[in-house]
Amino acid sequence: MALISKQEESLDSSNEPTTAEDFLEQGSIDEESGDRWLGSDLSKSLRFYQKAYTSYLQSISLSGTQGRNLDAFYNSSRLLFSVYNQYIKTDGVEIYELTNVDEALTGDKRSVLQDLAHIITAHETAMTVAKTSNIAIPSDLLFNTALVYTEAIEAEQENDQSDFNQLLEVTQRAQSLFLALLDLQMVEFQKFLQELNEVDVNAMESNNELYQQGGLHEETKQEEYTSDEVVQPVDILESVLSCYKLAQAILENVTDFDSQVPAVTNLIQPLLDRSDNIARDLIDNFSEVAANKNEMVANISEVQISELKVAKSYIVGLTSNDFDQLFEVWNNAELPATPERYMSAADNIQSLLDRNDVTLANVNSSGILQSKELYWKSLTQMSGNLKKAQDILSQLLAEKKKTPSGVDLGLGALVGQISEVIIARADIELQRCQISGYEPAEKNSQVLLQNCKTLLKNAMNIANTAGGLRERAAEKLQREKKKVDAVFRLCLLEGKTSTQELDTILGANKWPNELVSLTKLGYYDAFGVQNIQKPLQF
Repeated sequence: MALISKQEESLDSSNEPTTAEDFLEQGSIDEESGDRWLGSDLSKSLRFYQKAYTSYLQSISLSGTQGRNLDAFYNSSRLLFSVYNQYIKTDGVEIYELTNVDEALTGDKRSVLQDLAHIITAHETAMTVAKTSNIAIPSDLLFNTALVYTEAIEAEQENDQSDFNQLLEVTQRAQSLFLALLDLQMVEFQKFLQELNEVDVNAMESNNELYQQGGLHEETKQEEYTSDEVVQPVDILESVLSCYKLAQAILENVTDFDSQVPAVTNLIQPLLDRSDNIARDLIDNFSEVAANKNEMVANISEVQISELKVAKSYIVGLTSNDFDQLFEVWNNAELPATPERYMSAADNIQSLLDRNDVTLANVNSSGILQSKELYWKSLTQMSGNLKKAQDILSQLLAEKKKTPSGVDLGLGALVGQISEVIIARADIELQRCQISGYEPAEKNSQVLLQNCKTLLKNAMNIANTAGGLRERAAEKLQREKKKVDAVFRLCLLEGKTSTQELDTILGANKWPNELVSLTKLGYYDAFGVQNIQKPLQF
């Protein structure tokens, strides 16, 4: 069954939709309008998405219990997850600051803004509809549902009361879907390759006949096989990368290494083995580095191969509880020199620090020299990796700036990413300067503190860099968010912590949103962050 794509055609404006099919088509039209406005007007885009969701729900309602409309179930569940990613997950987007979107903010079941629990239910319902209708679950639905499960597992990292056994159950569900998806994609791809071979054989036989008959001219061209809507190596690799992301998500929830990591690795090993085998086969035969590259398919690029290597290294790092082993994982000379490699290395080290509760407060209170040495070494490794990432990203930014204004997309996102990396480096310098009873930290305390301030000023200046004429609305909000992050930190370090000062410098509607996250960090406590009172909301 082919799922209905977003339509380019529009309904006659004089005719209101009345049937389930009408509402399904109207929903597709409104959703596409939302996509068009997403880059420039988040409020208007959300209003269209709400209209689309309302139409999908009406289509579901009218379809009744007989011949239930899988397209409407699929479209509505997919739209919920898309809106979640664009409006809830995206850093810097404050949904309550959007205009005329009251219907989307009601929080009831007809709202297009939903939490992950509701989004999971919507996807599971769509799969149930397919099963009860004796329809094979479409690959897109399998993929999206597995992604939603993965997102839910990632979100649980912020939940101190998370039930790890329940997370394992969700991981198992996601794994089952990914395995089914990989099998389906490989079967489709093998079928496509077989058809390609048949085309080649038929073309060769036809050309031989023409040649024998004297009818083969120079302008005769071999028949080209069109592969629209056919699964390609790049599509399968995307699924493999998503499988690795699932493994990363559950491993990052580990708090007890000895008991939980064996349980996780035992659970996800079948998925990792299958993913590794498929990736190896695809790279050997259908990539830019393959010895005999197949020009008739969408070959995997070297950039994608680099992404694969980084993802696998991240999983290896998460299955270790030894810092020196982890450092060796990321110091591997065979890994690509990409920003993702160095940022992932820093994240991996931070995950191990968090897992073992190695924090500034704990290290300083322990009085154990080895703990302080380990903390210092870990922070130093993170700082070095982030500096390498920043250098590469800055070089990329310089190259993008040479592009005529308004031509290159993604400039604003790159600016925000550089600012985020610089802020992370500043936070590391601040932690290093506060390690007590450790000579390298105490000897260089003032230098490290000044480094922190300088980095924060650099982050603020970078975030002020315009993203070009084609900067998307969300990118601009992300840049502004990074600027607030940097300036708020500077205010703390410079003692500007009164409500009046923060309101004047940052804006009364900006700094309260960042106060909770800054307080949780712990290493700004010495600068009075815990004494700042968040204004009451009326």
